Parts: sequence; C-alpha cells; structure tokens
Amino acid sequence: MKLNAYIITLFFAAQLLGQTKVSSKLYAKDLKLANAAFEQEDYLNAINFYRKVLAVDVDNETAHLNSVISRLNLNHAPDSSYNHIVKLKNSKTPEVLFYFGKFYHLTSNFEQAIKYYTNYRAIAIKERTITNDEVDYHIACSKNAIDLISQPHRSIIKNVGNVINSSFAEYVPLITPDETLMYFTSRRDGSTGNLKDAYNTYYEDVYVSQKMEDGKWGVPKNIGTPINTNTHDACVALSFDGNQLMIYRTSDDKLTGDLYMTRISFNGWTTPEKLGAEINTPFIETSACFSSDTSVIFFSSNKPGGFGGKDIYRIKKLPNGRWSMPLNLGATINTYKDEDAPFLHPDGTTLYFSSKGHNTMGEYDVFKTSLNQETNTFSPPENLGFPINTVNNDIFFVLNANGTHGYYSSVKDETFGGSDIYMIDTRFGDNDLKVKHGVVMFGNEVSKAKITIIDTESKQVSGIYNANSKTGKFILVMNPVKSYKAIIEEDGFQTMIVDIEPLATEQIEKDLIISLTKK
Repeated sequence: MKLNAYIITLFFAAQLLGQTKVSSKLYAKDLKLANAAFEQEDYLNAINFYRKVLAVDVDNETAHLNSVISRLNLNHAPDSSYNHIVKLKNSKTPEVLFYFGKFYHLTSNFEQAIKYYTNYRAIAIKERTITNDEVDYHIACSKNAIDLISQPHRSIIKNVGNVINSSFAEYVPLITPDETLMYFTSRRDGSTGNLKDAYNTYYEDVYVSQKMEDGKWGVPKNIGTPINTNTHDACVALSFDGNQLMIYRTSDDKLTGDLYMTRISFNGWTTPEKLGAEINTPFIETSACFSSDTSVIFFSSNKPGGFGGKDIYRIKKLPNGRWSMPLNLGATINTYKDEDAPFLHPDGTTLYFSSKGHNTMGEYDVFKTSLNQETNTFSPPENLGFPINTVNNDIFFVLNANGTHGYYSSVKDETFGGSDIYMIDTRFGDNDLKVKHGVVMFGNEVSKAKITIIDTESKQVSGIYNANSKTGKFILVMNPVKSYKAIIEEDGFQTMIVDIEPLATEQIEKDLIISLTKK
C-alpha cells in the first residue's frame, strides 16, 4: 500500500511538474508576444497578452506599466487603468511617476497630476526616457485645464443620442447649412464587407441621417456604394451646397490612404476620384474643409517641412482650373504638435480647428481663429473653453450657418461607446449667417444650374452654389442684412439675374423659385 501510494505521489508530482513546465513556456511566450506588440505600438494585442501574463504573475511590473501606457494610448477610460496603477504604487521605475501624472490628469485631479509630473522631472536625466519638453507640455496642459475649468463657457452640450451614436465609435459629423442632413463616419457592426482591422474594430463607413419634422435625427443609413467599400471609407468635408463630398479611403494595403472627391448626380453619388498631388502625398492627409464657393481647401498633413506633427495647409483653385501649391498657414496656427480637422465657416473668415499644441487641456482641443483678408493673416487661436473642450480628444468641429449649433466628436462620461457625436447649443460670434432655400426649374423638370451670389454693395462674389441635379434644390448662405444678386447659369438656357433682398426684412420665409428659359 505504501509503495502504491508512493508511486501515485510520484505520478502526480511528475504531472504537476509537466504542467508547470508547460505553464512556464506559455507564460514566457505570452510575455514575449506582449512585449513585441507593445514595441510595435499594437496596444490592443499588447493588453490582451499582458492580461494572460498577469493571470500567472499578478505582480509583474512591466505588464502593469505597459498595460497602463497601452490603455492611455488607446484612449480607454482611465478607470480601466486603476487596478494596474494600484500595483505600481511602490514601483522604483521613474516612468511610473509620469504615468501616474497622466492618470490623475485624465481623472481631473490636476494638482496631483502636476505633483507627479514635477517629481518625475526632478529625476536625473540619464534615468528618464521622457524629455523635459514633453513633461513641461503635460504640466502646462494640467495648468490650462485648471484655468479653463475655472471660467466655463456658457454652452449646452448634448449627446445627439443613440439613434446616431452606437456602442462603436462615431465621428466627423458633417451637416448641411440648414441642418437637414448629417453625414458621419462610424465603425459600427454591419460595415461594408463586415471586416475588422488589427485592433479588432470594424472598418470605417460613411452614414447619413435626415432631421425629422420634430427636430430629431432619423435612423442613419449606410451611404452605400460607390462611396463605401471593403476598406476604410470616412467622410471628410461637405460643400456648403451639399453637392460635393470629400472622403478618405485607404489603399489596398489597408495602411496608407488618400483624399477623394465625389459629387451628387441624378443617379446618386459619383464614383470618388482621387485628388491630386497638391493635397495627397505619401504621408497622412485625412482631414480637410471647403470654402463656401469650393475655391479654397484647407487640409492637414504631417508631410516634412512643417512645424512638427500635423500642420494645416491651404490650396486655392487657379484661373486655369488647377490647384495651387499648398501653403502652410504658419506659426500662428501650427505648432510642434498636431493641428487637425479644419473647418471654415461660411463667413469665409472664421476658421475652427483642433490642436494638441496651443493652450490645450490635453489631447485635442477645438480652437477658433479669424482671417484678416487685408493682411492675409490669422488672429491668435482662441480655445473654445470648457466644457466644450475636455481632457480627452475634442475634434471634428463644424458649425451651422447661423452659428447657433455646433457639432463635434468627443469622449465623455455619457458616451454610448468610444467617441460619440455631440451637439453644442451656443452662439460663437456676431457674424451670424442665414440660409435661403430654392429650386431651379425648367417647366416641370428640374435643372442642375450654377448659382453665383454677388454682394450688391461690394460687387464681390459671396459664394458659388450648385443645384442638386436630381431635385433642382439648392441652399444659399448669406448675411441677413445684405442684399445680393443671384446669377443662375445652365448650359442651353438663358442666364438669369435675380435680386435677393436682405433676409432680415422677410416677414415670411419663402423659397426662391427659379424658372429657366431655353436659348
């Protein structure tokens, strides 16, 4: 009996030893894979592999620290890092102090954040991997946050709701000037091809929602082909007449991409055409906007020769129809950090954009600047303030024509999942514009005419718009106290000139009905 018991004991001991060896091999493999993913900035896989490592070695400091860094880089809620932060409390690794600072900043404990940043900065340089400049930048962000929160902007910010937003990421809201349509980008389930990228998120698709009579946004529809494909397709900019849409599309390699243009036609949106080398480069160009007459495009790029990171550039349409060479907007707008997501208001002078380099609260904040048309210079950017801006990414801001509603993408506590689209109910200036609706007809048929708006006083072109080729409808954006002349042109028809009185004098809003006559 004793011998049998001894043999059984040996058997289980051998089995346990074998399991230990297997576990050790798996642990070593998972740790190697986790570290490799982290070094390659594949943070999602790094988190998953570190989770396996910590299931075996609950106190592994590298796994805890790199899990925190990965989550912060993926913009995960700071609460998801709490358990890792607790385990690092007694760590002697200098960088832990820095990431404690980031954690406290994201949880709005700015004084504590500054304390940890400062302590990290005081460590001998040779023992640190994060530069003084980077630490100083984060200290400044915490101080900016304290200052901006102490002087909140009078704004009402509302999540547009779960009809538009889903448990997946939604961003880049684009609205027609009259707010009847919203185009946006989503990574929701059901995307074209139903494919996922390396981060296990669905590829981007463009969606459109129509505002209902009760003022609520209707159920969004996938815009479909030819805009959406089996790769990433994201909306970028909408012309003010709603007839031209710029999109970003990745190449077949699913890594690089370019900006494309599509136009509305009688049969729907045309096949997107890649824009030229004036805007597309081998580097990153994913954001842009039009001027009201589409003769100017502002866009962001991280191509060499700028001030650092992404810079905002401008190109203009030349008399021969080609685009000019890109012009960097200069040091007033661009910094050594990223500037992105430009939006030019229909007034033609107010430019909104997001920046990580100005007096931001952290990550992207939305800023406003004005173009002096006499000197062709921009005013110093103004932070739109708290609560519009937060410690998270606040980006892709657009504004309706009369300045009463803004829309943008942000991550807030009331999110439905990741980045959501929010509406900002406020007023942003005194240059409020108004919208005039109209339709161009030929008998009982519609026409796709071009409408040029001339300021009666200055004799300058205020905007160029195109009627929808399917419906004949158009939208004009004008100063309500000014009078205009509208020049309506269409091949095969007589040119018409229509006087438009100041919209402020209208007792009842009326659509502008244009009836063309054949030549």
